[in-house]
Amino acid sequence: MRRAIRDALTANVVRTKCPAVLRLVFHDAGTYLESAGDGGMNASVTYELNRPESFGLKRGLSVVKSAYEALQGTAAEGKVSFADMIACAGAYAVEFTGGPTFLERVPLGRADASTADPENRMPEQTLGGREMREHFARSGVSTRDMVALAGAHTIGGKGFGDAYTFDNAYYATLVADPWNKPNMTKDEAEMAEHIGLPSDKYMREDEENMKWITKYASDQDAFYADFVDAYLRLTSLGARFVF
Repeated sequence: MRRAIRDALTANVVRTKCPAVLRLVFHDAGTYLESAGDGGMNASVTYELNRPESFGLKRGLSVVKSAYEALQGTAAEGKVSFADMIACAGAYAVEFTGGPTFLERVPLGRADASTADPENRMPEQTLGGREMREHFARSGVSTRDMVALAGAHTIGGKGFGDAYTFDNAYYATLVADPWNKPNMTKDEAEMAEHIGLPSDKYMREDEENMKWITKYASDQDAFYADFVDAYLRLTSLGARFVF
């Protein structure tokens, strides 16, 4: 069954779609709210594509759907949910772009939702560092896990190193603080404004966040280890394991 999942992902996921696939994972799992006990990793994202925060998710969703359909006729057919496939696809995207390999560690057996999760659960892109920590704390996500998961921004067109290489360039950039370099030219200032989201810039302005940012900037292996742990927890938030 695990081999069938890997084969389906290998046949359908291309490097240029990896950032979109990984973003899909965060949007599916990110609706979990600990106090309400709902939302989370359940494939409800398929019903949430018209929401403003879901713009562009179809790019990742189409890839995962193709991989899921490829399970037909294999040992995994009927034993893997779509939520499982989203979680596995994100892990594969990390591996494909040079990050840690942990696809086979992703648990299986999640139930798929039949309706959308509640609205207004995803963090705003303008949140400050402390506000971001408080937002994720409502989902039971620790500061360490939040900062480790933010490192996923290292892939994609956000200006953190190579767009298709999963490494610790995100943290190295935050430590370098390209937005506040002294004596910048106008061109340099304009280029800096295109690096990351506002929340990335504000992430470094929080002392608690900077403890982890500094650590991961100097120790990629530590980032990889903590990212995997955080990812496995994230993709279990709110999930009902029924298989």
